[in-house]
Amino acid sequence: GFDDMDSIYASPTDFQSMKQRDKIRGIHLLEYFVNECHRLGIKCEAWTKHGDPKEVICHEVKRVQPDLLVVGSRGLGPFQRVFVGTVSEFCVKHAECPVITIKRKANEAPQDPIDD
Repeated sequence: GFDDMDSIYASPTDFQSMKQRDKIRGIHLLEYFVNECHRLGIKCEAWTKHGDPKEVICHEVKRVQPDLLVVGSRGLGPFQRVFVGTVSEFCVKHAECPVITIKRKANEAPQDPIDD
Protein backbone atom coordinates (compact mmCIF):
# COMPACT_ATOMS: atom_id res chain seq x y z
CA GLY A 1 0.00 0.00 0.00
CA PHE A 2 3.01 2.34 0.29
CA ASP A 3 4.74 1.64 -3.04
CA ASP A 4 5.17 5.32 -3.87
CA MET A 5 6.98 6.09 -0.57
CA ASP A 6 10.62 5.44 0.24
CA SER A 7 9.96 5.11 3.97
CA ILE A 8 7.58 5.94 6.75
CA TYR A 9 8.97 7.46 9.92
CA ALA A 10 7.41 8.73 13.08
CA SER A 11 9.59 9.64 16.02
CA PRO A 12 8.69 8.97 19.65
CA THR A 13 8.08 12.72 19.90
CA ASP A 14 5.52 12.47 17.08
CA PHE A 15 3.64 9.73 18.94
CA GLN A 16 3.80 11.63 22.23
CA SER A 17 2.42 14.72 20.49
CA MET A 18 -0.46 12.70 18.97
CA LYS A 19 -1.19 11.08 22.33
CA GLN A 20 -1.32 14.46 24.08
CA ARG A 21 -3.56 15.96 21.37
CA ASP A 22 -5.94 12.99 21.59
CA LYS A 23 -6.04 13.24 25.39
CA ILE A 24 -6.95 16.94 25.20
CA ARG A 25 -9.69 16.24 22.64
CA GLY A 26 -11.07 13.46 24.83
CA ILE A 27 -11.12 15.64 27.95
CA HIS A 28 -12.95 18.42 26.08
CA LEU A 29 -15.53 15.93 24.84
CA LEU A 30 -15.99 14.49 28.32
CA GLU A 31 -16.37 17.97 29.77
CA TYR A 32 -18.99 18.82 27.14
CA PHE A 33 -21.15 15.79 27.99
CA VAL A 34 -20.88 16.32 31.74
CA ASN A 35 -21.98 19.93 31.30
CA GLU A 36 -24.89 18.83 29.09
CA CYS A 37 -26.01 16.31 31.71
CA HIS A 38 -25.87 18.95 34.45
CA ARG A 39 -27.74 21.43 32.23
CA LEU A 40 -30.51 18.82 31.83
CA GLY A 41 -30.59 18.14 35.57
CA ILE A 42 -28.95 14.72 35.31
CA LYS A 43 -26.48 13.86 38.05
CA CYS A 44 -23.28 12.86 36.30
CA GLU A 45 -19.66 12.21 37.20
CA ALA A 46 -16.73 11.70 34.87
CA TRP A 47 -13.04 11.03 35.26
CA THR A 48 -10.19 9.55 33.29
CA LYS A 49 -8.37 6.35 34.22
CA HIS A 50 -5.61 4.24 32.71
CA GLY A 51 -6.01 0.57 31.85
CA ASP A 52 -8.15 -1.83 29.88
CA PRO A 53 -11.42 0.11 29.37
CA LYS A 54 -13.75 -2.79 30.11
CA GLU A 55 -11.93 -3.71 33.32
CA VAL A 56 -11.62 -0.10 34.48
CA ILE A 57 -15.28 0.68 33.80
CA CYS A 58 -16.52 -2.38 35.70
CA HIS A 59 -14.14 -1.63 38.59
CA GLU A 60 -15.41 1.95 38.79
CA VAL A 61 -19.03 0.77 38.66
CA LYS A 62 -18.31 -1.44 41.67
CA ARG A 63 -16.60 1.47 43.47
CA VAL A 64 -19.12 4.24 42.67
CA GLN A 65 -22.31 2.12 42.56
CA PRO A 66 -24.20 4.21 40.00
CA ASP A 67 -27.89 3.77 39.28
CA LEU A 68 -27.14 3.28 35.60
CA LEU A 69 -24.19 2.89 33.20
CA VAL A 70 -24.51 4.22 29.66
CA VAL A 71 -21.97 2.95 27.12
CA GLY A 72 -21.63 3.45 23.39
CA SER A 73 -21.34 0.78 20.76
CA ARG A 74 -19.01 1.43 17.83
CA GLY A 75 -20.89 -0.91 15.51
CA LEU A 76 -18.08 -3.43 15.01
CA GLY A 77 -18.84 -6.14 12.49
CA PRO A 78 -19.08 -9.79 13.56
CA PHE A 79 -15.48 -10.53 12.52
CA GLN A 80 -14.09 -7.65 14.62
CA ARG A 81 -16.27 -8.57 17.60
CA VAL A 82 -14.91 -12.13 17.63
CA PHE A 83 -11.27 -11.04 17.68
CA VAL A 84 -11.46 -7.74 19.53
CA GLY A 85 -14.54 -8.16 21.69
CA THR A 86 -16.42 -5.09 22.76
CA VAL A 87 -16.34 -2.99 25.87
CA SER A 88 -20.12 -2.59 25.80
CA GLU A 89 -20.77 -6.36 25.67
CA PHE A 90 -18.35 -6.92 28.55
CA CYS A 91 -20.03 -4.22 30.63
CA VAL A 92 -23.49 -5.62 29.98
CA LYS A 93 -22.32 -9.00 31.28
CA HIS A 94 -20.13 -7.87 34.18
CA ALA A 95 -21.15 -4.43 35.46
CA GLU A 96 -22.96 -4.51 38.79
CA CYS A 97 -25.72 -2.13 37.66
CA PRO A 98 -28.15 -1.78 34.75
CA VAL A 99 -26.40 -0.95 31.47
CA ILE A 100 -27.81 0.94 28.50
CA THR A 101 -25.92 0.51 25.23
CA ILE A 102 -26.27 3.23 22.62
CA LYS A 103 -25.86 1.50 19.25
CA ARG A 104 -25.07 2.83 15.83
CA LYS A 105 -24.49 1.33 12.42
CA ALA A 106 -20.93 0.58 11.29
CA ASN A 107 -21.20 3.16 8.48
CA GLU A 108 -21.92 5.87 11.07
CA ALA A 109 -18.50 5.46 12.71
CA PRO A 110 -16.19 8.47 12.40
CA GLN A 111 -13.11 8.23 10.19
CA ASP A 112 -10.75 9.07 13.04
CA PRO A 113 -10.91 6.53 15.92
CA ILE A 114 -10.26 9.31 18.46
CA ASP A 115 -13.64 10.77 17.50
CA ASP A 116 -15.27 7.45 18.34
